[in-house]
Amino acid sequence: MTNAQTATYKPGIARRLIINVVLFSFFITIFDTALQLYWAYKNDINFIKDQLQQIEDVNLKSINESLWTSDTEELNTQIDGISQLRDIQFLEIRDNEKIWISRGKPQTRNILSRQYPLIHFHRGQALKIGTLTVNASLDGVYQRLLDKFWIILASNAIKIFLIASFILFIFYQLITRHLLTIADFARDLKINQPGKSLRLLRKHKKNKQIDELDMVVNAINQMQQNIKQAFDALKQSEDRVRLLMDSTAEAIYGMDRNGQCTFVNPACLQFLGYKHQNDLVGKKLHNLIHHTYPDGHPYPIESCPIYKAAHSGQCIHMDNEVLWRQDGSSFPAEYWSHPIRKDNELIGAVVTFIDISERKHAEDELKKHRDHLEDLVAERTSELTRINSELEAFSYSVSHDLRAPLRAIDGFSQALQEDFNEQIDDTGKNYLQRICVGVQHMGELIDDLLSLSRVSRIEMNRTKVNLSLLAEKSVCKLQENDPQRKLEVNIADNIQAQGDIHLLEIVFDNLLANAWKYTSKKPSACIEFGMTKKENKEIYYVKDNGAGFDMQYAGKLFGAFQRLHGNEFEGTGIGLATVSRIIHRHGGKVWAAAKLNQGATFYFTLGK
Repeated sequence: MTNAQTATYKPGIARRLIINVVLFSFFITIFDTALQLYWAYKNDINFIKDQLQQIEDVNLKSINESLWTSDTEELNTQIDGISQLRDIQFLEIRDNEKIWISRGKPQTRNILSRQYPLIHFHRGQALKIGTLTVNASLDGVYQRLLDKFWIILASNAIKIFLIASFILFIFYQLITRHLLTIADFARDLKINQPGKSLRLLRKHKKNKQIDELDMVVNAINQMQQNIKQAFDALKQSEDRVRLLMDSTAEAIYGMDRNGQCTFVNPACLQFLGYKHQNDLVGKKLHNLIHHTYPDGHPYPIESCPIYKAAHSGQCIHMDNEVLWRQDGSSFPAEYWSHPIRKDNELIGAVVTFIDISERKHAEDELKKHRDHLEDLVAERTSELTRINSELEAFSYSVSHDLRAPLRAIDGFSQALQEDFNEQIDDTGKNYLQRICVGVQHMGELIDDLLSLSRVSRIEMNRTKVNLSLLAEKSVCKLQENDPQRKLEVNIADNIQAQGDIHLLEIVFDNLLANAWKYTSKKPSACIEFGMTKKENKEIYYVKDNGAGFDMQYAGKLFGAFQRLHGNEFEGTGIGLATVSRIIHRHGGKVWAAAKLNQGATFYFTLGK
């Protein structure tokens, strides 16, 4: 304890304990004294009554005889004897005519009075010859009671004083001095410097049983450890929060309900151009960093969303205002304001903001590029429309201008064969036959080229399509054109997809026609359509066991006019190019896997 604390210290618990002990002892003493005085009073009264009864039993007969014989001397002797008894204050013997003997003065208060009739028996008759009056005074009784009261009071006071002093001493030795040690220990206890454990200077107990003070000491030592652990955890949490606050690139500050700043992080100081926290903490931030609108006119604090958030408890997000630096410059900022509550009571808000100057600049540039891109798109669209129109006209021209001479060549060749058949030798006939085949092949090329061109220009209309039905339809058409063909066809049931039904029909016509063609030389041909999944993607395939191809030439498959089997199989080399173009328009991919003379599998996906 310090000197000042020692001067103001008063043993309150000990004092109250002694007062309670004294008061209790006082009441017990009063009660015990009252009982003793009552019994002493009763004993004195009974003693007086016994003396009065003894006078009647012992002295009354002799007094009768002395009075009858008028023996005054004997009467005096007897009366003097009675008057020597304790508390006898007045005696008197009288008859009807006179007072024979009298001792003392009669009193009317505090007395016990007794009258004895003096009767003499003469010749068998009872003759009343006088009266003996005896008064016993109670003053002596009361005086003895008073003396006894003071004796009891003094002895009990001494006894209470000694007991209280002993209790005070024992209480100090057993409790008070240890409480002072505990108080000094608790007073010197520091959260960040726990120090040593609490120990009391007490005798070692042989039975090692703990008492109340040991429980208090253990509790305080445990509390000290808990405080240290809580302080360490709090310090670690504070260090983490401080580290996050100092490390984050976003500016953060807090404010109370009056709009005064309570804390800032380094990023906030850097954004706003301040060097020290004291430049902002304790001041109204609206007046420092949010006082003006972007156009320059004043921003009243009553309209400030950040200030309102601290009062309404609502979360605020804004990205169309500016914040002002210490040097008077401003920057566009995006900020978030969240309320701070303690024990369900709104005490302020925490504000996070970032400088969005670069984003605003990028948005402006993006808007310029977007506007320019829209112009370019409009220009390209117009040009593409024109090109498509020209391509459509070109396709129409090709379709008619090329077919006309081909029809003429085909017609004249047939005419020569029919009209001059006998005049033309076998070599000429062979030449004419080859001319007709070439003309037919040229017609097929023109048709396939027009179909490929049309696939690129046709407008897509995505719907839900049953691919299994499209495959069955394509197989039916192939069987109608070649009813003698026998082969095994396996088509999976109810395979659904999103796509353009007309374009997908062309895909199946080409893929199944290829499978039909390249299995024509197999005695037990088999064609299969199905679906598999890989990495949550649906992959469709058309598989055959036909001629197959060498995988080193797989890269040429989907180019126009590319053929891997020469003239062994008929075809123009346009079908797979058409398939590739349709699949790509759907946002999908197409590829093939094969082995020579062991069949081929064509895989494709359809985009979302």
